[in-house]
Amino acid sequence: MEFESPDVERDFPGLYASESGSKKGNESDFSDESFDSKLSKKDLLLGKRKEKKDRGYATLDGESSPDEEADIRSPSKSKKSKPFKFSTKSKEKKEKGKEKEVKSELMVEKDKDAKKKEKEKDKSSKAKEKEKLKERKKVKSGDIGEEAPIFGITLELSNERCPCHDGINIPLVVRDCIDHVEAHGLNTDQVYKVSGLKSKVAQLKQMYNRREPVILSHMDTPVVTSLLKLYLRELAEPILTSELSSKFEEVAGIKDVAVRETEFKRLVEKLGPVNKMTLAWLVSHLNHVSSLEKTNKMSSQALATVMGPVLQMSIKLLSALMFHCESLLPHVEFRVYVPPLTCSSPGLPSTHAGIQEELKKQESLLSQLHAEMNAGFVSKQREEQLWEVQRIITQLKRKLRVLEKGSSSQRRIWRE
Repeated sequence: MEFESPDVERDFPGLYASESGSKKGNESDFSDESFDSKLSKKDLLLGKRKEKKDRGYATLDGESSPDEEADIRSPSKSKKSKPFKFSTKSKEKKEKGKEKEVKSELMVEKDKDAKKKEKEKDKSSKAKEKEKLKERKKVKSGDIGEEAPIFGITLELSNERCPCHDGINIPLVVRDCIDHVEAHGLNTDQVYKVSGLKSKVAQLKQMYNRREPVILSHMDTPVVTSLLKLYLRELAEPILTSELSSKFEEVAGIKDVAVRETEFKRLVEKLGPVNKMTLAWLVSHLNHVSSLEKTNKMSSQALATVMGPVLQMSIKLLSALMFHCESLLPHVEFRVYVPPLTCSSPGLPSTHAGIQEELKKQESLLSQLHAEMNAGFVSKQREEQLWEVQRIITQLKRKLRVLEKGSSSQRRIWRE
């Protein structure tokens, strides 16, 4: 059933396109002119629309990639979808980010390790300080050799720390050495020139520094003389003092004997009591040793050569002092030092003079113990020694009173 209404063709121009085309095709078979003349407005409109569509597809075809063209040409070969790949830049950024994170973690760990090490160091330093304090307390409570030694200080301070308790103002170590040489070493070959064993000398030095009782009678003479030389060499100040040493050296160069002697006397009077007494004992002792030159082979010149550097003076000065010893220095009586009595001693003295002398020694020892304990050097041994000295002092005082009462009663009897 056909509808040849012109309104339908106007509203739906493409509806009868095939039929019109076929009819027109049939007509074109007969003549071209009739084809051109008989082209309708519908065909013109359809042609324009096709051109527009073709143009749109052409633009899309021009922008397509060669891969798409290949896919269009061979539709049988379907292109597989490739997985998404990150670009190299993004990978590098991620790797750098990871490296930064690792580095930051390492830095944090290093900081933690450094803090731990610092804490450990602080703990160790605190522990060391505590140990040092404990050691100091131990030293203060017992061993005073390191805190208050006898060697390596001035002569006056050494005499205060370790005096002779019989009233002679020279350090105990000097007195003990001189007593030993006077008793056992005057006839020793090359005395003061031969050195003793260093280990024994060091042991004796430590014992004196620790205030331990020392008995030198069992030692060889070279050990004792080496101990005396060590003590004199380590003095913080020479016996002639740093102020007067140069003046003594100038006086030693004076050729006139009388002028030199008077100048020496003037300088000796300026010395302190401990320096003056120690110088008198040493120079008198060296003179006594040189007087036995035939047996010990040590002349005054040889002794000055050995002992001059030890006493921190020239050979000329020591020789001059030995030459003027009797007129310059006080007379020295070499008495063997007897230390204060202890509880293990056989007994107290029986005479009035002996008791008084022992009382002076015990009181001097008591004052020394009090000074050491007040300085903080407290120990059981020192406390026991303190009580022991106090008991001996009370016993001596009682015995002295008994003697005084007995002497007074005897006097009364004699008077009657």
